[in-house]
Amino acid sequence: MNFLNIEDEMKYFQKMFLLRKEIENYLYEEGYLNIEPSIFEGYDEFTGINSRINRKSTVKLLDNNSEILILAPDITTGIVNKFLPRWEYGKKLKIFYYGKTYKHNGIGIKENREMGVEIIGEKNQNTDQYILSTAKQIISRYSNDFLLEIGNSKFLKGIMQSCSFNKEEYDNVMNLLYSKNRQDLKDYLSNLPFKNAMSTLLNILDLEGTFDEIKEQVEGLYLNELMQQGVEELSKIDNYMKNITDKVTYDLSMVSELSYYDGIIFRGYIKGSNKEIIKGGRYDSFTEQYGYKIPAIGFTVELDELIKVLDKEEQR
Repeated sequence: MNFLNIEDEMKYFQKMFLLRKEIENYLYEEGYLNIEPSIFEGYDEFTGINSRINRKSTVKLLDNNSEILILAPDITTGIVNKFLPRWEYGKKLKIFYYGKTYKHNGIGIKENREMGVEIIGEKNQNTDQYILSTAKQIISRYSNDFLLEIGNSKFLKGIMQSCSFNKEEYDNVMNLLYSKNRQDLKDYLSNLPFKNAMSTLLNILDLEGTFDEIKEQVEGLYLNELMQQGVEELSKIDNYMKNITDKVTYDLSMVSELSYYDGIIFRGYIKGSNKEIIKGGRYDSFTEQYGYKIPAIGFTVELDELIKVLDKEEQR
């Protein structure tokens, strides 16, 4: 981030300090424990597990052993890698952290500050609801004009399984869904050999709105149990969310950049910004790549974007 003068820079970092402190105090009072994540990741290990990441966007370093490292573009991956090799059966972690992620945007290195929340090792009918409640409590502290957008990756994964894509096709489709590029998605699918469920996949970008609207639209579209399971899980979430806020919408086409979510996935927005203030979800299957399948769910608060929104509000 560039500043015109020293005074503006000092004001920014004081705001960041106070914002961090406020969120950290809330999380600590909620029983989360603080950890300090590493900023380094092994290049081959990270890109091998997060295969959809744009490798040109990673910020690479060379250590004394000529091994390639990267400045972390994602913190959750490092946390899972840190704890899973020493995991003990029955262990539960309820943690929060402040960290920075790094990406090369084609012009220079972009540094992003974020707060993260993770619950690892616990899964019952209340865990998803609790993490959503935590996200709602944080975002509603800073604006009454917010929106939580919730999806479930199982519905989309069920469709993708039915289409029998190879890895390249799978990644290309997921990237087009991530960018919400309807026309390019239509063009890309039209050039592939016929596969089952293409029509459902082509129209998945329309499956958004209230849960009741989505439920009506998906009637008759289920191709397998995984798709139905995703909608049933959203139904339970919707019943809970109605008790704590009406600022919720649902989107069955929701995709993350790294695509490691397996179940509920969500984002939080505040009026005045078209970027996520909060983003997260459940990633049980992702942990299995490190040797153990452990229940895990979490989210990050994008602090730089949150401060931008708060500054706009102050200037009005």
